[in-house]
Amino acid sequence: MARRLGLPLAPVAPVRLCPLPSPLYTVLLGYKESPVAEARLRFGSMVRALFSSFLVGHGDRLEATIGGRFDLVALVPSTRRPGIAPLGLVDGFGHDVAAALPAAHWAADLLQRADVPGGSPPVAHMRPHAAAFSVPAPGRAAVTGARVLLLDDTYVSGARSQSAVAALTRAGARCTLIAPLGRVLRPGRIALHAEFLRRNVV
Repeated sequence: MARRLGLPLAPVAPVRLCPLPSPLYTVLLGYKESPVAEARLRFGSMVRALFSSFLVGHGDRLEATIGGRFDLVALVPSTRRPGIAPLGLVDGFGHDVAAALPAAHWAADLLQRADVPGGSPPVAHMRPHAAAFSVPAPGRAAVTGARVLLLDDTYVSGARSQSAVAALTRAGARCTLIAPLGRVLRPGRIALHAEFLRRNVV
């Protein structure tokens, strides 16, 4: 993946492990996919609470990992949905992030998907692409020299998140740390995932 991007991979600090299937995966799909508005709101409040608790409890450790306070908090855009990332649409989410990391600027719309002829995104599972996302001109001044916390709901292969980091790096970010809510594991299909869970999850 690093070879495809031409950059070192950014560190990842997941909020929770998310085996398939699991109640957490139901939440991570439901907050943006459920056809029932009440369910989306309920799942969204769970997403908000999990992230808030993690940032309040571990924000200092995350900042120590990258050598200083975060300057910006950004979101990984969806590769399918136009506009702001689904996390940015969760009511109160930005407020909670700002409360947990008061020194950082909340920049939910900092990153944008690249416009690709035919509408097919250049990033796919296990296939990152350095041009999949961009930082539009108005946001570049804030990114230059910044330490960025990049939030996402899931981390599967890391192709989307690491491609987003590449865009931030091109725009001048000093460093980026990725914090996905759920690190997706497939113990039924991937032996290494099954072994990891057996050894590390009580």
